[in-house]
Amino acid sequence: MLVGTLAALAACNVERILATANAPDTGGSGGGGGGNASGNGGNASGAGGIPNGAGGSPIDAAGNQTDAGQWTSFGPPQIVTGLRSDTDDVLDPSLTFEQLELYFASPTGGQNDIWVSRRTVASDPWGPSTLVAELSSPQNDQDPEVSVDGLFMYFASDRGGALRIYMSQRRTRDTPWGTPALVSTLGTSLLDKAPALDRSQLNLSFASQRGTASAAHIFTATRPDASAAWLSATEITALGSVWEDTDPALFSSGSGLVFASRRLTQGGTADLFQAARPDEGAPFESLAPISELNTSFTEESPWMSQDGKHILFTSDRSGHRRIYEAFR
Repeated sequence: MLVGTLAALAACNVERILATANAPDTGGSGGGGGGNASGNGGNASGAGGIPNGAGGSPIDAAGNQTDAGQWTSFGPPQIVTGLRSDTDDVLDPSLTFEQLELYFASPTGGQNDIWVSRRTVASDPWGPSTLVAELSSPQNDQDPEVSVDGLFMYFASDRGGALRIYMSQRRTRDTPWGTPALVSTLGTSLLDKAPALDRSQLNLSFASQRGTASAAHIFTATRPDASAAWLSATEITALGSVWEDTDPALFSSGSGLVFASRRLTQGGTADLFQAARPDEGAPFESLAPISELNTSFTEESPWMSQDGKHILFTSDRSGHRRIYEAFR
């Protein structure tokens, strides 16, 4: 266990160095490394541990790389305890690389705010949650997406009058987040929410409602390097339906994606889906519901580790929106 922990910490330091070297400028065009945690080793650990992967193709139980669409089933989901009281709604989870910071949204006074919970090692339970005051406002602030190094944060807010994507950054893990800036180059929309970045920091997926669309669908924006502004977004039509499709989370270096959709219930409760493609330059070729995690209640807002073996998501199956996790 000690050897595995040291290896994970070493990988984390490498990831932070790389992310810092590619860190973007402040402002609306900045980006992070995404909220998809990954490791540099073998298979996923048990509950509370750090799922490890090389960051490329998924890895099977024997340590061999497999196609992103060839997944085993997740085990039974368990509620993530200790974040707030049992009667508080908690949603929109996102973890840092080493899984020592968990950001999420939770309402106070009827408006969503961004909260954080921390722990010393990944096998510990989560500590008491605190409000991230510098990211929260009197309006709705939701869908946090923290970068792998914990220095960049994307989230959705309607502080400007409509739900849009904002970015904030901090100099170190121990310093406050800077003033959030609107990501202003994604094109005209009725709403933008649920941002997610791939590991290269060159692809941004998010949900958006545009033009004459009656519901949000999944869009993507790219940029030539991590310091450049995002280019105008285009819809990922291979994932679309006539119903709401939202909450994307990229993994397996962008060749895998999970998201929430209301297509099975024709606009009713949301379910989790997963899709795969050969690489980030190719269209998604496979799409299927994650049946072992879906219920007759709503499942949404997934976060996925880069090796595709650890998922966190929001469900209201308990009567309140709570965060659940599962492993495969």
